[in-house]
Amino acid sequence: MEALNRDGNGREVTSPAGDPATRGFLIESSPGRCLACWACVRACPARAIRVVDHRAEIVEDRCIECGACVGVCGRDGHVVRDDLPHVRDLLASGRPVVALLATEFVAAMHPATPAEVERALERAGFYAVETTLLGEELVALSYEHAHARATAPVVLRSTCPVAVSWVRRFRPSLVGALAPIIPPYIAQARLVRALYPADVAIVYVSPCYARKDEIADPQLAGAVDVAIDFEELKALIGSAATPMAAVPPPCSGSRRPAPVKELSLTDGYPRRTLVEHDMTSQDVVAVRGVKAIDDLLGAVERGEVGPLVVDMLYCDGCVDGPATGSELSVFAKRTVLANAGRATPRTTVDTRKLLAHLPAVETVRSFTASPALMRVFDDAQIDACLAEGEFESRDVLLDCGACGYETCVEHAVAVLDHDSTWDMCFPLQRKRLERTNEALERSATLDSLTGLWNRRVFSERLEAEVARNARYGTDVTLLMIDLDAFKEVNDGYGHTVGDAVLGEVARIMRDTVRETDVPARYGGDEFALILPGIGKTAGYAVAEKLRALIAAAAVPTDGARGGDTVSTTVSVGLASAGGSTTSASSLVEAADRALYRAKAHGRDQVRIAPD
Repeated sequence: MEALNRDGNGREVTSPAGDPATRGFLIESSPGRCLACWACVRACPARAIRVVDHRAEIVEDRCIECGACVGVCGRDGHVVRDDLPHVRDLLASGRPVVALLATEFVAAMHPATPAEVERALERAGFYAVETTLLGEELVALSYEHAHARATAPVVLRSTCPVAVSWVRRFRPSLVGALAPIIPPYIAQARLVRALYPADVAIVYVSPCYARKDEIADPQLAGAVDVAIDFEELKALIGSAATPMAAVPPPCSGSRRPAPVKELSLTDGYPRRTLVEHDMTSQDVVAVRGVKAIDDLLGAVERGEVGPLVVDMLYCDGCVDGPATGSELSVFAKRTVLANAGRATPRTTVDTRKLLAHLPAVETVRSFTASPALMRVFDDAQIDACLAEGEFESRDVLLDCGACGYETCVEHAVAVLDHDSTWDMCFPLQRKRLERTNEALERSATLDSLTGLWNRRVFSERLEAEVARNARYGTDVTLLMIDLDAFKEVNDGYGHTVGDAVLGEVARIMRDTVRETDVPARYGGDEFALILPGIGKTAGYAVAEKLRALIAAAAVPTDGARGGDTVSTTVSVGLASAGGSTTSASSLVEAADRALYRAKAHGRDQVRIAPD
């Protein structure tokens, strides 16, 4: 099934049913592959990736299709839409299909030579192979004319779809400053349609992912049938009946002469603009990358700077586009392009004269603003959200950028807008991890109910003190403490009150003993206290003091059974190391026997183990 369009020459053309407008969003996310590393969130210059249910999700109405998320994801959590099926449909349709290659293909397809690429494409079924060189020259000529008659305070020169999207979405007040000229590949495609058979189909191969959707722009529609990137081109050639590696080398001199690139630089930028303006005067400013673009545009909006011409590109030149491969550095790619240029035979025809003899094509377009929707939150909402992130005030904000947002306030706005969570705040997560580790350490050494040392620590410390006694003769006394009739408290008032009673006993022990002493919960309603450096007499005084304090304490019962408070008493058994108690286990047994005697003789008392 085919759809009818008109190209820039006014001719009716058909395109396959796989119209870009119906193919789905350019960048697809795979939740199952997301490992929650959030590299894509930090890399996205448009903040177009939200965190939902611990996975990354693209916000389509903010996305500028730069592909940064694709480049940083090592697990294919974000992938570019595959448009090769539509190319194969065209090749099988019987129509003449022209492969239109961005001039950067020489570097993108390296080490294959231009001749090898061209022959491989012809063997794959393409009717002809063209490059965008003449389109770049046409666009450069149009820019020359536009700059010569420019009346606006500033002209934003860019055929980069990412840079244009940024202006349309995030600097909409400057849309009117965008130079109204088409990209070079569209100019070349319209020229191809004027020179080739009427039913020609065009497949554009680009270093830029965003071109794949740009061809569906109503003002550009009909020029290109399908746009693919160089990675897809490699896949197409590799799957052809005769892969590129098997294509025989061309005969010497088989490359046809190419026009001299006299008028244009990168992506149709006019050389004359550079020649006629003093770059040091800031009349002409070149910016690369979204941050640099936005910083300059912000300065323009504020009236801080007023260049005549701004040249904007997302990449460091199209040769560094996201689909040109990462095997070579941008410097190596430029070297490859320069070497290929020197090796290519050139015509001696002046480019301006050549363009004058070619069919005229429309190079004018217009732009409309498409601002990204941004919810606005007041200071009180932002401050409340910052408090959830454990920032006490704006004076202590870190603005470290680890979350992917430049400031903590920006991140708080994203959290309020459900585009992010505080899980993205790495300093906060570090604090939480430290607290968790501390809690784990405490749980390994402390009793969770009472906060006293647990039985493991008690055993280790008792072994150490008994060993010290055996070696140096230092005193050590052990108290074994058991609550009297504690079962009646639990049965009569419930376990909540019972736990409160245990907690109160633990508090009294902590407040009464020295820092060098070791109060521990031995188990259930039984406690233990190691008193290093203390003999029986002093130990007895400590035990009596604890017994009296615990007996005097009262724990609220919250009105259970009509009582306001509940009290308890304790029985204490005391033993000191020495004599027959020469090990930790024997010391515990001696103190336990003394405890049983205290219980047997009426409770609420202290008994000392015999030597």
